[in-house]
Amino acid sequence: MAMLSPITELFEIDYPVISGGMVWCSGWELAAAVSNAGGLGLIGAGSMTPDVLREHIIKCRKATPYNFGVNVPLMRPEAAEMMEVIAEQKVPVVFTSAGSPRKWTNWLHERKIKVAHVVSSSAFAIKCEEAGVDAIVAEGFEAGGHNGKEETTTLCLIPAVRQLISIPAGLSKMNIGVFVLFTALGAGLWNTILAFLGYLAHGQKDLIDKYNHELTIALLAVFAIGVGYVIVKWIVS
Repeated sequence: MAMLSPITELFEIDYPVISGGMVWCSGWELAAAVSNAGGLGLIGAGSMTPDVLREHIIKCRKATPYNFGVNVPLMRPEAAEMMEVIAEQKVPVVFTSAGSPRKWTNWLHERKIKVAHVVSSSAFAIKCEEAGVDAIVAEGFEAGGHNGKEETTTLCLIPAVRQLISIPAGLSKMNIGVFVLFTALGAGLWNTILAFLGYLAHGQKDLIDKYNHELTIALLAVFAIGVGYVIVKWIVS
């Protein structure tokens, strides 16, 4: 069942889940998988040439019938060429970062492309809304990448941004207290689970046996998060 939110309506997706446009990591395979699962997959153009980006877009379109997007770091010398490729290939969504969105937002809108911009501060968020972007990614310092000089963490940044803008950004329909709760409970657990899956995939049984206790705790914690979510939903409703 699709979840109704400003983000799902804006990007025409089922769930408000967007994969990051990570340099060297977010190729067409990951983008297509996320889009096929109901989210919005992003191709990270930061490590690509315009020709390589075109190839990834074409492959992604063949792999999914759903919306996907491209993240373009505006500091890249090839940013203008990448935008031409995106327009040529009729990509429906562009996430811009590492630069001002003023130069490209209207240009992309004229080509029916929706625009989101990554910000590291409330001041930048206000400027993005003034520039006409459709959504904002409020990215805290712990996310890595180009996160500004303020070094503001996500849990501080998102509430501050939400108070100052009217367009979708971050936790637009989630109680920040609930988010803090689940973040605190879930921090590091998924890394533990993914590590065990990696050990399992590579046949490293000795490491699985060594850390079996930690895996058990992680799985129990995930179960507790699920129960907690049900309880919170019941209380809120």
